[in-house]
Amino acid sequence: MIGPDRTVDEATLQYLAQAFGRRPEVRRTSLFPTNKPESLVVTLDTDYYPERIDDVSLELRAYTNGDFHVSYREIRAGDRRRCRWGRHDQPHNARDHYPPLPDAETAAAVNRSFVTDLTRVIEETVLPWVDERVGTLWESDTN
Repeated sequence: MIGPDRTVDEATLQYLAQAFGRRPEVRRTSLFPTNKPESLVVTLDTDYYPERIDDVSLELRAYTNGDFHVSYREIRAGDRRRCRWGRHDQPHNARDHYPPLPDAETAAAVNRSFVTDLTRVIEETVLPWVDERVGTLWESDTN
C-alpha cells in the first residue's frame, strides 16, 4: 500500500510482465524485484542496439487510481540517459507529462495527454518511442 488512494495495480503489472515476456527484444522481466517492490523491470536485449549501448531497461509502476510511471533507462560507457512518461498529480506539469532525454529533468517536462489504459500507453506511445530511439542510435553517435 502506497497511500490511501494509491495502491499498486498488481494485475496490470502482471499482465504487462507476461506481454513483455513474449516479445523478442526483451531479455528478461522482473516483477516486484526486492530493490523495486512496486515495479515491473523490463530489460531489453542490447543485441538490438549499437555495440556502444551497455544496458537498456524500462521500469513500470501502475496504481489502481490510474497513476503510472514508465521510465526508460539507457547506459553506455557509464553515461546514463533516461526519460519517463507519467500520470500523477504534482505541481510542475499537468497530470500527464513526459520528462525527456537525456536526464528526465522535471524542468524539461512537457505536458502530454495519454489514453486511460496503461497497456495502450505502452503500445501506442512507449514502444513506438523505443523503436524510434533504436533507429536514432543506429543512425548517429551523438544521441
